[in-house]
Amino acid sequence: MWPQFHFTVTNLGSALNVLAAMITPALLLSACGTFILSTSNRLARVVDRMRSLSWQLDEMSHSDHDVALRDERIERHRDEIKLQGRRLALIQRALTLLYLAAVSFVCTSVAIGVASTITLTWVYWVPVAFGIGGACCMLAAAVILLLEARKAVQDLYEETEFHRRLARHYASQTTPRA
Repeated sequence: MWPQFHFTVTNLGSALNVLAAMITPALLLSACGTFILSTSNRLARVVDRMRSLSWQLDEMSHSDHDVALRDERIERHRDEIKLQGRRLALIQRALTLLYLAAVSFVCTSVAIGVASTITLTWVYWVPVAFGIGGACCMLAAAVILLLEARKAVQDLYEETEFHRRLARHYASQTTPRA
């Protein structure tokens, strides 16, 4: 009923092979953790930017000061908040997939250990399925983060264009010096 825990050269080698196989998904888990950390940093930057934009928009909306291109600024902030919201949704999806990948890699290690103790041949496919599932989750997260990065660049282009318009506006209002 209980496995024999006295080790000979033969079963010690097998045990070490199982242990080595169980550790292998840890490399993927480590990569996944790094991916989660960088994605969480992206999330924090987007949240900070949205809060800043909301505060600025609120200030402009309730201000009596005559700010140059006030309506355009308000519209630009609203557009940017919408874009940041889309980025936020993409990052949330990517983080969900990355956490699923991490769970899959942990399950892969556990399944390798379990499969090594069971003599049913179909059980050997379980760790493979978990590993492939985790890799697919990481791939999908990478694609989603690529889309999010494109949105960030798009936002930067739009912001740059707005600041060019603002600079032209200020340049047209300055009087030439004599």
